[in-house]
Amino acid sequence: MTMDELHRPELAMHYPRVLLARAEARGAGRAELLQAAGLTDAEVVDDQVRVSPAQLGALLRAIWIALDDELSGFGAAPQRFGGFALMARQMIHCENLGEALRYSVRFYNLTSPAMRWELVEGRPCQLQLRLLRPDRDPDHFLEEFILLLWHRFCNWLIGARIPLTHTSFRFSAPAHSAEYRLMFPGPVSFDRPYSGISFDAAWMQAPVIRSRQELRRYLGRLPDEWFVKQDFEGSVSERVLRILTDSPRPPGLQELAENWGQSSRTLHRQLRREGTSFRMLLEQVRRERAVGMLLDGHSRVRDIAQALDMTEPAFSRAFKQWTGLSPLAHRRARSS
Repeated sequence: MTMDELHRPELAMHYPRVLLARAEARGAGRAELLQAAGLTDAEVVDDQVRVSPAQLGALLRAIWIALDDELSGFGAAPQRFGGFALMARQMIHCENLGEALRYSVRFYNLTSPAMRWELVEGRPCQLQLRLLRPDRDPDHFLEEFILLLWHRFCNWLIGARIPLTHTSFRFSAPAHSAEYRLMFPGPVSFDRPYSGISFDAAWMQAPVIRSRQELRRYLGRLPDEWFVKQDFEGSVSERVLRILTDSPRPPGLQELAENWGQSSRTLHRQLRREGTSFRMLLEQVRRERAVGMLLDGHSRVRDIAQALDMTEPAFSRAFKQWTGLSPLAHRRARSS
């Protein structure tokens, strides 16, 4: 398997076949759906052909719109298009993954006509799913897809891949179960009392790091995003450091927190958990930028201080604390 296949793994044509059959039964036009996905009838019936994440995502999105149903016709009743986005906009304001999952369970148990969730907070934690009409999902697409969605979305919320200690399904192993190696990392078992995913309880404390702007972009990439292998930059401090480094005039803690749709207090707590602070990160960026400007030999100390949004005396004092030398002494030492 190539690196590209690992990041954009193609899936069995089983999935488009099941989706198209149900959508047609609900009145959607097959030709329009095939065109939206860039597929042909000949490809759909050929087991040697596999579907790309972009094609499967385009097909699923077209079905959501055609049926006005985010459950693609497999639930006891439709889940109106837009429900997931409404819930996600609240989840990004949660402090950690545990709070976000508790909210999502309440949301769907109150609003969904098709499923019930239970969050068992043990060791490990279990997110359990029960369909109210499993007979409407004979090929198990909905159960597979919903569990995949929740694992991928939780990963995105905290900016890290959550290892699954176990994935359980209430049904027997289907003919396409070999696909699960691409969908559910870790052990998978069948004929269990419930369908669900299990993960270490420590992940419940992982901070939610996403902003409103990031969520807007994320929602625009759905559902394709759920079929692509996820890569993350990691910690909150890495994200803050990147913003401070890339900004000509770095934002303050309050401004950055507001841009990310959270309070400055929450952002401060997230950084503290990672053993750092906004002030420490800002000083790191200022130090690296100041040293670079001093070494180019063209910038005056006054200009460097202004570029760092500091007064010249404050910059000189800070620089001596950072390096043990005054700015001019550092420049002379490095150029001699």
